Amino acid sequence: MNSQRSHLFLWRGRALVIGPGIDSRFHAHFATQLTWGLDAPFQARLAPDQPWTSTRAAIFSSNQPHQIHCEATLLAHLFIELPQRAQATPGALVAAFGDDPGYAQVRIGLEQARHGGLDLQRAEQLSQDWIACAAQREPARPGFDQRISQALAAIAAHPEPGLSGAALAAGVHLSASRFTHLFRQQTGLPLSRYLLWSRLLAGVEAIARGDNMTHAAHTAGFADLAHMSRTFRNTFGVVPSELQKMAIAFKHEEK
Repeated sequence: MNSQRSHLFLWRGRALVIGPGIDSRFHAHFATQLTWGLDAPFQARLAPDQPWTSTRAAIFSSNQPHQIHCEATLLAHLFIELPQRAQATPGALVAAFGDDPGYAQVRIGLEQARHGGLDLQRAEQLSQDWIACAAQREPARPGFDQRISQALAAIAAHPEPGLSGAALAAGVHLSASRFTHLFRQQTGLPLSRYLLWSRLLAGVEAIARGDNMTHAAHTAGFADLAHMSRTFRNTFGVVPSELQKMAIAFKHEEK
């Protein structure tokens, strides 16, 4: 069994996880996910009735159900939240970013990170370079409607559970019904689901600050730890207690 510790680098809108892979159950989440097998290929599939695909590089697009089987393989995952939509790329079980010439430096950085030799600033640059390699072969996608971008910024600044769709709609001068329709049209996700995603990230950030799991759940607006655990597992395919096994580096954002 691989006893190497995992490392989590967390910023607003992105997260980089490096360490021993964890077999997941089928799940889907709001982020685009880039995954790289550090020392060997891993297996992935997009539906229970599909055969497993062996791959070294994969992209799982936003809201794409997927499952990973990795045995003892070391993996790197980069999660990109939708506000960076223009840089997102379509899902691919066998992704081309691994063959991009610019990815060679990313691989070197990931190797450093697996041994703890990567600081937060270098990890941030590494994640940006990885995104660039993944997006290079695809045409740029249009950004969000300005009103949705404004609402996303408001949610990022105030992820507390009291933030309502009505308040967000009023902030961008739309009716609640028009706002929720536009939000789903632009993001592909109901507003309630995105607010839940934001609360999960707030819980992860609380753990990164040193809070215990129960306090993190309450901080993020969940009724109790069991509620957050169920939601976390349904979203990421693993239990949130895995976070306590990680070395976490967290960039504090100015609000």
